[in-house]
Amino acid sequence: MADKNGQGNQLKRGAIGTLPLVFLVIAAAAPLGASATNTPLIFALGNGAAAPLDFVFIGVILILFSVGYTAMASHVTNAGAFYTYISLGMGKKLGTAAGYIAVAAYNLLCVYLVSAGGTFASQIFEQELGVMIPWWVCSLIFAAIILLFSYLGIEGGTKFLMVCLVLEVTILAIVDISVLVQDGIGAYSLECFSPEVFFSGAPGLGVCFAFLCFIGFEATAIFGEETKNPRKTVPRATYAAVIVIGLVYSLSAWSVCAAVGPENVAALAGEDPAGLYWSVAVSHCGDAIGHIFYWLLIISNFASWMAAHNMCSRYLYAFGRADLLPKALEKTNKHKSPFVAAVVNIVFSLCLAFLLALFQLDPYSEIGAICSAIAIVGIMLLELAVCIAVIMYMRKHNSEPGYGHNVFQTTIAPIIALVGMGYVMFLVLSNFTLLTGYESLPINLLLGGLMVIVGVIGFVVAANLDKKGKLADPQSIDVEDVAEVEKLAEGMEDLEPAQSA
Repeated sequence: MADKNGQGNQLKRGAIGTLPLVFLVIAAAAPLGASATNTPLIFALGNGAAAPLDFVFIGVILILFSVGYTAMASHVTNAGAFYTYISLGMGKKLGTAAGYIAVAAYNLLCVYLVSAGGTFASQIFEQELGVMIPWWVCSLIFAAIILLFSYLGIEGGTKFLMVCLVLEVTILAIVDISVLVQDGIGAYSLECFSPEVFFSGAPGLGVCFAFLCFIGFEATAIFGEETKNPRKTVPRATYAAVIVIGLVYSLSAWSVCAAVGPENVAALAGEDPAGLYWSVAVSHCGDAIGHIFYWLLIISNFASWMAAHNMCSRYLYAFGRADLLPKALEKTNKHKSPFVAAVVNIVFSLCLAFLLALFQLDPYSEIGAICSAIAIVGIMLLELAVCIAVIMYMRKHNSEPGYGHNVFQTTIAPIIALVGMGYVMFLVLSNFTLLTGYESLPINLLLGGLMVIVGVIGFVVAANLDKKGKLADPQSIDVEDVAEVEKLAEGMEDLEPAQSA
């Protein structure tokens, strides 16, 4: 990957450790934003007070998914992540098709965040300051800030996201603790975790919306090339992200149930889903916390957009490097940031969001809803394919030196995850009208099948390149000798005590 001057277009090695990586991917899930906007939908449209259990249920499925995912991550390091894993497990052509789905899905996720982030910011600025700023102006300002962080490299952006995440989790914790202190432990009813409550109402919708709150956890592998000791960092960060996200959502949902009563939460969420969490924050913590809550909601959505942008730019970078998209996308700047890919992602996201707005589509309820629904289908297809790829990859390599994973890691956990996530996928597609906001069957079939169409086109492109002998093999794109990086990381660790002494 080096140019004539020996300066390769490589990402910055060892830029982030386990903890920063955990913060980065959790920021993508937007704990405060998801709690305030998605959880009320579980209460109102799903299985009501069982929301805390819904998050635990999805968390368990994703931990099982992570067992095989991280086993493979301990042997493969590539910014292409899903593209690379599926290529190595199921073949280059299917892997390339999956990679195009990933590029499309994460770009559409960014379009959703352009629309949603700008809309929330515009509304909060008007409510808190009495200043009306159009949503698209807010989005342009956020995009400029994100590009600045992107230009300066992953380290600065990750530190900023760490601060954002700490603020988000802190205010959720303040509300949770206030409810516990004021209402007492007795208000936290164990009925929220009972099978009877779980299967009441529409449990399928509850599980579906709970899953949406975890989107982003899978991105740990995308940043593998930029982590310290990736074969250890990525698995640790993946498990930590799933566990932390699940606990934050579940405890926050349980606290809301405790504050308003499990028997009342569905009705209250139905009356004012957007204001449910805010009203609990104000009633238990005061008006000041209510104002802070709104400002941090802006930060939460901004942080989520920034994290998703980082994911998407690395997929574009990986595809440029593999000659599956224009070669210019693989270029990095002096900070070892894939800045060309970053600019392409920002420009595409803004242009598509603004173009759809010109057709009088509402930025949040239509543009955001449609793009997020399509992206979710794409990401779920990728996760299902990864479960199969892990099994196939381990069958080929598990007997080789350095592998030796047990049958739970290589087969049992991936199969259970495949079944569980397949069920969630069925729920998502069954309730697709709620995600898009459209009742028309032809429109939903088109939107729901769009990622499949992208995959088919990607497969055709891959087959054509393969026939010409030009289809890249991710395993041949040797991003670095990971063993050497691990030795370097261990050497640095050994030096630290001597330096401090």
